[in-house]
Amino acid sequence: MTPTPRFIPRSLTPTTEQVAIQCSQQRITLIEANAGAAKTTTLALRIGEGLARGLVPEQILALVFTTEAKEVLRQRLLQLGVAPFVVNKLPLHTVEEFARQVLSFWEESTPPVLESLHELKPMALEALEHLSQQQAQNSHGEDLEFRTHHVALSQFFESQLRLKASLNVFLDDEESAAEKALQAGVTLSDLLWTQHYEILRQSPYEGVLFRGPEDGTYDLACTLLEQADLLELLPEYRLIVVDELHDANEASFQIVRLLAQRPQAYVVAAGDKDQVIQTHLAADASYLSARFAAYFEGIVRLPLSYTYRHGPYLAYATAQFKHKKVDSMLPLATQIHVHRYSTDQAEHAIQPVMQAIMQWQRQGGSLSQCAVLFRDVHQSIHLENQLLTQSIPYQLQGMSSYLQRDEILFLRGWLALALNDLAAVQSEAVRERMVRAMALFTELPFNETELAAAAAEIAETPALLTFFYEGQMVRRASEQDQWRFQEALTYLKAVSAQSPAPEVLQHLMQMLDLENVAKRIYVFEHAAVVVQKSIHAFLDMAQQLNLSLEQFYQWCAQQDQQSSTTREAVVLSCVAQAKGKEFEHVLMPYLEMGEFPSMQHDTQMERNLFYVGITRTQKRLSLFVPAAEHRISEYVPELLLEQIQEQTQQRLLQLQQQAAPVAAQRAAPAAVSAAATTRFALAVPFAEKDEAKQLGARWDPVQRLWFVPPGLSPAAFERWWPRSS
Repeated sequence: MTPTPRFIPRSLTPTTEQVAIQCSQQRITLIEANAGAAKTTTLALRIGEGLARGLVPEQILALVFTTEAKEVLRQRLLQLGVAPFVVNKLPLHTVEEFARQVLSFWEESTPPVLESLHELKPMALEALEHLSQQQAQNSHGEDLEFRTHHVALSQFFESQLRLKASLNVFLDDEESAAEKALQAGVTLSDLLWTQHYEILRQSPYEGVLFRGPEDGTYDLACTLLEQADLLELLPEYRLIVVDELHDANEASFQIVRLLAQRPQAYVVAAGDKDQVIQTHLAADASYLSARFAAYFEGIVRLPLSYTYRHGPYLAYATAQFKHKKVDSMLPLATQIHVHRYSTDQAEHAIQPVMQAIMQWQRQGGSLSQCAVLFRDVHQSIHLENQLLTQSIPYQLQGMSSYLQRDEILFLRGWLALALNDLAAVQSEAVRERMVRAMALFTELPFNETELAAAAAEIAETPALLTFFYEGQMVRRASEQDQWRFQEALTYLKAVSAQSPAPEVLQHLMQMLDLENVAKRIYVFEHAAVVVQKSIHAFLDMAQQLNLSLEQFYQWCAQQDQQSSTTREAVVLSCVAQAKGKEFEHVLMPYLEMGEFPSMQHDTQMERNLFYVGITRTQKRLSLFVPAAEHRISEYVPELLLEQIQEQTQQRLLQLQQQAAPVAAQRAAPAAVSAAATTRFALAVPFAEKDEAKQLGARWDPVQRLWFVPPGLSPAAFERWWPRSS
């Protein structure tokens, strides 16, 4: 039997599911939640209950994975009525913040924190130099190739994060490096590079020299696993609350697990196994269930199956798609529209998206609450251009404009050489990135110091681009590449500036062998495929505009200057970057086989991405599919939109009927009655607290207020009734 809650939240009546979690007395309570199911609110209820049952704030540890999630939890506690004074004393941390705070108690001095790749780059290059020297001395070593351009460095840092998150940096006894790399899903080069980087970062004589992103979590997990007795130096947390557990990895799990092994510790953790998409950071659904079961007995799994984000139609659709119980507590007729487009030409696919955005705007919808979620960045090209053409402001979240992406800047750089007009690109920052993109895709071994100096100089003086090509690119290239570059530039110089841009770009791309270059530069297959698709979408855009080479080059330069200065702008983002957010209207284009789902990724991850995408919606979901039935993404039919309509209408009517008397009750004047079933708050001065207590008033240490308990008439306490100002 569920105990009676002691914490009575303000402005919320918890559901039966929430009360079960709020009052759970098991050592480990795992909450299996759906999207929009008030996970954070429920965890706030559990914290409130712990406080009401006598825990002091310092005995409750709340862990999340992002600063945004921490702020949301803080706001939920305040909204439920936990006093600000109490909330400020609660240890609310991201896992990384908590780890760094703990480590700071043990270390003689706090090492500097370097957050950006720019700050970390010198150390990465130094580690690579050590590794290269070792490989050169080891005649029996692997024949490895190491590159230092920014894509290679980005891939290294991504691999490093994955290795540390999974605690897979160093080899176990009799374990080969090749097997370890394969197991961790990274290249052998990046594994060896990470090992040398860690040896450099953690000096055996000076300790940790610096920490980058997520290094605190890795360091604390390793330290506690090696020296478990250090746990005794930590505060005695009685309640540990963890939000968004689906973002957990081995390092963060081990920290929570070791804290939970202390005798009086209780853990309440919430997550949604269908939102596991951070696999590149070693997130895994096993941390929601099996990994806890391997260490603890007395685990209880409790559901949060009701969503408060959207109405029954989408709730039942996601239930069909994910084969689990999903329902809605929101009396909202969330709309789901499926739009079809012709696949003959790329621009046709985006026309229904534009129409849906403009219809939303005409109907009074906020543009900032209208989000187009792509599977990959290359899909934004035609929509960006259409939005610019229609003068509809847009903002990019977690992605850059397509004209600013490396592969496109590379092609634009060659056009600048051909037309001798880099000055047309007015932004010095874009010019500098263009030079770097040319260095990247020509695969030449530029020294970073030299490249940085050259890029900055050319950005300031655009006419120097030709000298960079002749004095650096050609001079450094192999004999075969010299021939290829010179042939490409000779061709560009020979064609008229009035030649059709699509034909010239297509021929240039073939001469530079750009698709195969992308495969060599981007180690991860999916990244290379996205780059190739981005280039083809750019060529399609040139075909659609049907401009001359010079006109197209000038048009690209003009678009660089376009930027939205208003907050009222359509949001463009990839699904992976939209996790944790919600919008009134979500549009998901290009739902066709090969695009979504992508063929380069794990099937389960693709399904989770689609689930995350559709569940960002509150009021309207617009899905865009090709006209040909056999090309439609397999995910859309699995929603069973037609079959669930009758069930949806019944549930919606039920919710609306339930909401009507509640709304009427809220609208009616509050009655002061001895039979009141809710608490009546009082404004009792400190000097009068004993008198109020004698009359029957009680003190709530969580909300920090006096109240009349249910069953007593507030009339006897009229002198302390709150007065409106």
